[in-house]
Amino acid sequence: MNLFDEIIPAPPDKVNLYAPYFMKSAARRNVLPKAITLYHKGGLGGHRAIEGGEKIPYAIDWVIQNLPGDLTRCTMMFDDNSDLTYDLNLMNSELIGYLIDWLINIRDTNTPDFPQYFYYKLMKMED
Repeated sequence: MNLFDEIIPAPPDKVNLYAPYFMKSAARRNVLPKAITLYHKGGLGGHRAIEGGEKIPYAIDWVIQNLPGDLTRCTMMFDDNSDLTYDLNLMNSELIGYLIDWLINIRDTNTPDFPQYFYYKLMKMED
């Protein structure tokens, strides 16, 4: 059993707040209850695979807010090095979307990592 299977889904009242943001994809909507549970933990850890290099561990935490449209501040630190710390402000619904992707990655590849587009946003490289 991997981490994905261990996470207890959030109750329907919490899921219903976020469901309208994920109506287009049944696959993402199915993972939403577990992503909300993960969100309410306030942080997680994993590792980022670097092409041609070793995996770099990270820890990310965030301020838990009440509503999908609330802004939350995320702080991500790589390799336990304060010089490799990045801050990011996101709407809660957007963070939940990234957590859905993280969980799908765990479920499908057993790799605790975010998608590439999360890192573009974190490093402020997106349009």
